[in-house]
Amino acid sequence: MRLILQRTSLVLFSIVALFLVWFGLTYGMAQEMLSFHAAALPDEVRGAAKPLYLALMHLIGAASLALGLAGLYVIVFPLRRGLPGAATVLLLTNGLVFVVAGLTAEQLAAATGAPTSWHLMGIGMAITLTAYLAHGVAGRMSGADAR
Repeated sequence: MRLILQRTSLVLFSIVALFLVWFGLTYGMAQEMLSFHAAALPDEVRGAAKPLYLALMHLIGAASLALGLAGLYVIVFPLRRGLPGAATVLLLTNGLVFVVAGLTAEQLAAATGAPTSWHLMGIGMAITLTAYLAHGVAGRMSGADAR
């Protein structure tokens, strides 16, 4: 059972890291406003806002890509080797990103009426928490419980 929980933790944390890599690439390569972002701006200011929008998208994309790659490193090396604190680092870094992104999306939606993608952040947070719990339970198993 311990091995199943450990592998579950690795797979779930990896799903989140790969999502962050994909998200980073998607945002980092944006050339136009995404529809749900464009909905937050009145038509008459979209053109003027586009350079700033794309700059911020590229910054967010690079940060997300870097976080995803760093997460994969932590998963492949420290977490797989059982180093203390590795799962906690993933929980805290992913959690910070998902909570801030979800709250920001909700604030933007409330201010502009634009659609929001907070549910993606909620799913990412739920997967992260599940991975962390699986890792924690596996780490507390010993003897007969571990089989």
